[in-house]
Amino acid sequence: MKRTVLTALLVCSLAAAQTAPTTPSMPTPADLTRLLSPISSDPIFVAYPPDKHSVAFDHVLLEGSVLPGATFSIGGQAVDVGADGLFIEWVPLQPGENVLKLETTLGGVTSTKELRVTSRPKTLLSGAAQIVEGSVLPAVDRVAYLQPVNLETRGVPVGFTGTPGGKASFKVGDLGPFPMTESASGEYAGTFLLPAQLAAAPLTFTLTGADGSAATATSKGKLSVTGTGPRVAEVTATIAGRGLQAGGQVWRNGAGRNYVVYPRPGAQTVIVGEEGSTYTVQASGGLTLNAPKSTLTLKPEGTPLPRAIFTTINVRNAGTHSEVQVDLPARVPFTVEQQVGQGGSSLDLRLFHSIADVDYIVSDYPVGAVRDVRWFQDADGVARVHVDLNGAPWGYDATYGADDSAQRSTLTLRVRNAPAINARQPLDGRSIVLDPGHGGDEFGGAGPLRVPEKNLVLPLTLRVAELLREKGANVILTRDRDVVTPIYNRPLLAEEKNAELLVSIHANALPDGVDPRTKRGAGVYFYNPQARALADAVQGALVEKLPDVGNDGVHYQNLALTRPTTQLSILIETAFLTDKQNLRLLMSDTGRERLAQAIALGLERFYRDAALKQR
Repeated sequence: MKRTVLTALLVCSLAAAQTAPTTPSMPTPADLTRLLSPISSDPIFVAYPPDKHSVAFDHVLLEGSVLPGATFSIGGQAVDVGADGLFIEWVPLQPGENVLKLETTLGGVTSTKELRVTSRPKTLLSGAAQIVEGSVLPAVDRVAYLQPVNLETRGVPVGFTGTPGGKASFKVGDLGPFPMTESASGEYAGTFLLPAQLAAAPLTFTLTGADGSAATATSKGKLSVTGTGPRVAEVTATIAGRGLQAGGQVWRNGAGRNYVVYPRPGAQTVIVGEEGSTYTVQASGGLTLNAPKSTLTLKPEGTPLPRAIFTTINVRNAGTHSEVQVDLPARVPFTVEQQVGQGGSSLDLRLFHSIADVDYIVSDYPVGAVRDVRWFQDADGVARVHVDLNGAPWGYDATYGADDSAQRSTLTLRVRNAPAINARQPLDGRSIVLDPGHGGDEFGGAGPLRVPEKNLVLPLTLRVAELLREKGANVILTRDRDVVTPIYNRPLLAEEKNAELLVSIHANALPDGVDPRTKRGAGVYFYNPQARALADAVQGALVEKLPDVGNDGVHYQNLALTRPTTQLSILIETAFLTDKQNLRLLMSDTGRERLAQAIALGLERFYRDAALKQR
C-alpha cells in the first residue's frame, strides 16, 4: 500500500524493533468471518480522501461505496456504480477549497455527505521576480569541524525555487556573489566550496527577473567551518537483529538515499561535521556519510582516531551457514556489497579505518556457500575482504561477537548455505515466514468496499500457508489475527526461526496525483540481488494464473520488508485497491483463492528451480 497518509512500510519504529517477536495462535472460523465484514454501514462510505484533505494536484482520487442497489451522484452528476455500490472516480478540482456534494438514494430515502478537498497545485511563477518561501537551501545549519579533504566534500549544494528565466546569485556572509544556474524551469542551483575558516553565516540569494525586478531571500541554515579538527564517536544505539538494517539507524551517503554502512554498537568512527540531526562521518578519504546523531556518542576530545590492523581471516562451516571471521583489535564500521550475475556471485566486506596485513587465511574448504576468500587494501584506509560464493546467496548478515565474549571484536560474516531441496517435493521441509501486511490499528489501504487491506490480506495469507503446509513446508506467520505486529518484529521473527524466506503480502493503492485508470495489476518488490530470482518466480506465477488482474512487474525498491538480508525477502502487492476489477477480485473468495494458489505455485517453482541448479 503506497499512499503516504496511510500506514507506510517505511516507517521506522526503533522501540517496536526492540520488542521480542512472538508466534501467534490460529484464529477460529468466526474470526475470519468478522475480518471480511464491512467496517461501516453508512449510506455513503468514503475510503479516500479524508475530509479537509489537501492535494498538490488538480484532481483527487475519490473512492468508496454506497449501499448495494443505491444510486450515487457527485455535485448532481450521476455516477455509475455497480451492484455492490463501488465508486472509484478521478474528480477534477478548482484551485483552493472544493466542496464535493455526495448524494445517494435507496428505496426512496436520500442521504447526503459533504467532503472538503483543497487543491494547491504547483504553479510556475510569472511576472516580477519572486523566490518561493520555504524553498531555500540549506534549511538547517551545517557545521564543518575542518575544511573537507576533497573538492566533492567541500562543495555544499545551495538553491531555491523562483520565477523562471531570471539570473540568480548567492552570498555567504561577505563572500560572493557567486552565480547560479537554472537547472530546470524556476529551479536555481549552485555550489559553495567551504573555505578553511568560516564564521557561522546564512546565505543570501538574489534573483533578477527578465523585467529587471529583483527578489532576495535568506536561508534558515547557516554554514560554518570551525577549524577545531575531527572528533571520534562511538556507536551507542541498540541495533535490533543481525540483518534488518532499520531505516532510522543505517548511515547513508551524501545524497541521503542509499543504505551504505552497517552501524554496530562499540564501533568507532571519525566525525568531521554536523548537519541538523545528523553527523558527517568521514568513513574514508573519499567517502562521507550522514549518520543519525541518535546512533552515535562523541568521545572526549583527544581520543585517538580509530585504526584497526588485522592479520587473520578464518573461514569455517557452521551448519546452516558458512562464516568468514575477521579478527580485529577494535570494532569499526563496515558495509557489505552484494553482486549476483552470470559471472558468479560475491560479497564484498569493506571495513573502514582498517588496514589488512593478512599472511594467511585459515579455511575449512570446501565451505558450503563460500568458494574463495581474498583480501585487498583499498585506498583511504579501507580494507576489503572479497568472498566468492557458490551461486547466489540464500541470505547473509554480519555482526560482532557478544560484548562479554572473547571474540568481542571479531566481525563474522555469515552466509546461509544452500538448503538440500528435493526437486520432486521442493517445499518439503522448507522454512518460510509469511507476513500478512498491517494489522490492528494499522489499516493499510482503506478499502473502498468497506474492508481494509489488513483484513483482506490476512485470510489470503492464511490460505497460502495452508497450501504450503500441505506440501510439507514449515510455515511461520507474523500474525494470524487482527493485531498490531511492529514492522521490524516481522523480519526479527524470520531471523529467530532461521527462515529461508520472508514473504510479505499486501494490496496496493495509488498515491495522490495518479489517475486510477492508469495503474492496476500484481507486482513483487525486492531490494537485495539475492532475492531477484524469488521475486521473478512469484511474479511469473501471478501473471500466468491471473492474467485478468494485470502485470505491475517486478520492482527494485528499498522497503523495510525487502531490505533484510538474513533471508531472501520480498513483498507482494497482490492487486490494486484503487482499481475496480482488482478490488472486486480481492473481495471475492474465488479471487483470493486464485491469488493464494498463484503465490504458493511461485514459491514452489522457485524451490524447484533451485533444486535443479544444485544437480
